[in-house]
Amino acid sequence: MVELKVRGVPPKRRMRSSLLPRPLIPEIKLRQCDIWMNFCLYMYRSVCSSTRRFTLQRSSGTSTTPVFIRDRLSNGKRLCLTFYHLQLNLRLRVGVEDALSDVSIPITMLVNPAMRISELKDKINHDYGFHPSLQCWVIGKRIAKDADTLFSHNVTEDNYQAYLFIRSAQAANLSREQQKQEEEDRRLGGIIENIETFSLQARGTVEGARRKHPPVPIKQNPPKPPVKPKPVGWSCPQCTYVNKPTRPGCEMCSTDRPTNYKVPDLYQPDEDEILRLQQEELASLQYEQSIVEEREKNFYNLLEIDSQNLVSNTEELDCTICFCPVMPGEGATLRECLHSFCRECLKQTIVNCTDAEVQCPYRDDEYACAYTLQDREIKTLLSAEEYQKFEELRLSIAESRSENSYHCKTPDCGGWCIFEDDVNEFICDSCGEKNCLLCKAIHKDMNCKEYQDDLRIRAENDTAAKKTTEMLEMLVTNGEAMYCPKCKVIVQKKDGCDWICCLMCKTEICWVTKQARWGPLGNGDTSGGCRCRVNGVLCHPRCQNCH
Repeated sequence: MVELKVRGVPPKRRMRSSLLPRPLIPEIKLRQCDIWMNFCLYMYRSVCSSTRRFTLQRSSGTSTTPVFIRDRLSNGKRLCLTFYHLQLNLRLRVGVEDALSDVSIPITMLVNPAMRISELKDKINHDYGFHPSLQCWVIGKRIAKDADTLFSHNVTEDNYQAYLFIRSAQAANLSREQQKQEEEDRRLGGIIENIETFSLQARGTVEGARRKHPPVPIKQNPPKPPVKPKPVGWSCPQCTYVNKPTRPGCEMCSTDRPTNYKVPDLYQPDEDEILRLQQEELASLQYEQSIVEEREKNFYNLLEIDSQNLVSNTEELDCTICFCPVMPGEGATLRECLHSFCRECLKQTIVNCTDAEVQCPYRDDEYACAYTLQDREIKTLLSAEEYQKFEELRLSIAESRSENSYHCKTPDCGGWCIFEDDVNEFICDSCGEKNCLLCKAIHKDMNCKEYQDDLRIRAENDTAAKKTTEMLEMLVTNGEAMYCPKCKVIVQKKDGCDWICCLMCKTEICWVTKQARWGPLGNGDTSGGCRCRVNGVLCHPRCQNCH
């Protein structure tokens, strides 16, 4: 319900067909004509709304008393909008936020208390390009509606704080076609509203109105500018902002460019785009150059570290073995696993190790390190004498674990070797003596037959020689040795295949059949010997390749 009351005016003179009472017009003294026009526009818009009740009131005192409008809100609160407020231009501080930002962006706007929230949204749309449906205004801890005025939210002073929240196009259900249609409807509505506003007439005769208020000339609308071509670019799926084709992300909200978008083949970038592309290329080159420099720096650092036999710790630490604090440079960091200890604990770990390889001593309740120390790390931690003993321990362990190893028969000699099937003699590098691998002895100035005959002769008077002879006969009896089929020297198979060669007569022998490998004509004669693989048949079911 809309009610207009004019105090101090007879009822018969009150408003009937026109918007404002005629007797009130000459009594109002205005500084500028546009203030009165603004007042009329505000009254026209207020009367068209049925949500408020307005009262036009003038005091009966002097003519300088301001005319004001009482705005009765739905909650019963009454506000007074005077001509003083209508001619105010206030600075409104606005904090702009969205769902992706953590802080608000401050802007300042020139507003009038009579402005509606819908007009404020249109101004933001015109200045910054955000559609009204994307805007949500919060003024005085309340969500402002489109029909509200700034005056109804007590915006009557400079630097009043308001907040604008920008919603996403998806949340507001706004499409590109809907936005264009609403802009066209709003443009047509503004034209119609201007026509209706300027068509209002004062109360009374037309002649009197013309005498008192000459007609306001209607401004001719300038010719419409030529239609701009449709902007080329990709529309942001988040905020609907149209970005330039070459931009990889949205200029407003930094959303990535759609993956299915392709830059037009005939597109020519403008100066700003060319400058941006050049800056991006320069930044990319600088980044690649920094990566190369960092890679080279790391490479030289690794070379410097690799030149050190033992890598020192760079930070203070607590040794996990003795739990003592270790200052930088006083400990050691293992190359394989990067565990750090004090040097004394590592040294004692190496000295007390009974294995050929020293394992990392790091242990805890859930994990035991399986990496080993490198040889140059061990050599740096130990003295020369300690390192020599450790090397001897390694050799002893290697000899005991090797299947084809043979130790020199010279007393107190540490020499040993790993022999192969076709080797029957071993000259010790330590003592220089020649060891017979077939006889398992050193028989200097004697061959194997002479040595074995000498053993038989000495066996009669020599207990040790007798025991040796008995041992050889036992080996022949048990099948662990045999007589050469040609020279009758006892030969023994060391390991490997079933082929052996007599050291005396060089006869090739088949161990599994205990006879010569070839016939009388020698190598390749299958008329005699074991005849292995003749017609694809092995010489014995247990033959392991007698060549």
